[in-house]
Amino acid sequence: METKPYRLLMNAAGQLLQQHAFDHLTDEKLVRMSSCLHKLMQPLVAAEKRSVEKELLNYCREANLFIETATPQSLHQWYAAMSCFGEPVMSILEEAE
Repeated sequence: METKPYRLLMNAAGQLLQQHAFDHLTDEKLVRMSSCLHKLMQPLVAAEKRSVEKELLNYCREANLFIETATPQSLHQWYAAMSCFGEPVMSILEEAE
């Protein structure tokens, strides 16, 4: 079972994927991100799990949060998830502008 922060990250990533926040990524990155989400739903060896979780976190840093389709709920989940990992959310938002 994944940790609560990664559950938050998976939920936020899934919602933002549906809301097209990752459409700017290359097809390869989108496939890898989707693969990470699917892998994290399966039982994994601890070392492999950490690797997949880290890769998903890297993709989540690339979310386009300024799309019209992003809901306040999904943005809040993304913010909460990234905060759990000590990510400087404000600097990520400033870089996106």
